[in-house]
Amino acid sequence: MNKKIRKYQQKCFKEYLDDLEIDQPYTFPEGNRIRPLPPVQTTTNGIMIIGAYPSARFEKRKNSINRYRVIPVGNNLHPFAKELYFDGIDVRVLESGDRIREYIFAPLKISPEDCWVTDLVKVFLYKKEHKESVNDIFPSFQVNVLRNKFKELGNKSLKWIQEEILLCDPSIIITLGEEVAKVIENSNKKASELLTNQVRYPEKLLGRPTFYLPHPDACRRFTKWKKCLDSQLSSIKLFQSKNF
Repeated sequence: MNKKIRKYQQKCFKEYLDDLEIDQPYTFPEGNRIRPLPPVQTTTNGIMIIGAYPSARFEKRKNSINRYRVIPVGNNLHPFAKELYFDGIDVRVLESGDRIREYIFAPLKISPEDCWVTDLVKVFLYKKEHKESVNDIFPSFQVNVLRNKFKELGNKSLKWIQEEILLCDPSIIITLGEEVAKVIENSNKKASELLTNQVRYPEKLLGRPTFYLPHPDACRRFTKWKKCLDSQLSSIKLFQSKNF
């Protein structure tokens, strides 16, 4: 492991929450700390993947009227990990980890280990619906809803991504999802205007060749975005063939 990369991982793990001014302790309902997830798949000079923010491990719990609610209970292993675990009732998978392999890695004929895989925002973010489900099981737990602050947190995280770019020295950057593209472009354009075949060289990503792709989960749910992704992947392959 490159010593500079290890030093960055350690710094991210220790300092990220303070740097983003996230109130602490920032925890899951039973007290497990919500930790920053620095990249662990850190191949340099190749493709860099930037997602939005990590998911979490979820479990099914019964409330006072024996209704099951799905609540976050722990950190994922790392960005877009391949995880299979038992949630108390069923076997659950980390959907983002499976979908990125199906929709992006497989068509490009690469593996996560060939890439630098990271997220713009490094921590799990509670949504309003998480607050409802968590408080149905743990009524006194104070849920710090941060999902609606993604743009603010994303902008604060750009310096972390820029540090990763200098470490990774990627040949191509692929971002996932409309929100990541909007932060990088500082734009409120529609997804259809941002998630195109065009290669861009955004200043906020230090001028590296970048493709803004739809999130794999959107491709799973909507034919429109799956077709868009297929076209974009063809453009990425063409770009690679002409430049590397």
